[in-house]
Amino acid sequence: MLIFVATILLLIFVLWLIYSAIKANNAGKEAREVLNPHIIMYGLSFISGISAFTFFLSIDISKPFKILVSIILGMTIIFIANWMQKRSSTEDYEA
Repeated sequence: MLIFVATILLLIFVLWLIYSAIKANNAGKEAREVLNPHIIMYGLSFISGISAFTFFLSIDISKPFKILVSIILGMTIIFIANWMQKRSSTEDYEA
């Protein structure tokens, strides 16, 4: 059931990205003006966290350990997304 929810969330996120790009194109803007990289990274981090949470809850181990590992993995994914965003923003300033 949880894997189904994670799959539906991923599908909704992808459809939202496509809808936003089409809406921007119809308004005469480029898709990159509407879809900022940090919005996409936040969405991907959210979906990665949900996927990790569903994966660890489907494993047959004690529940507190599952929750602890899910929290640590989510924090790691958020840290990586933050690091990549800061790295790309400093490259923009240097260029």
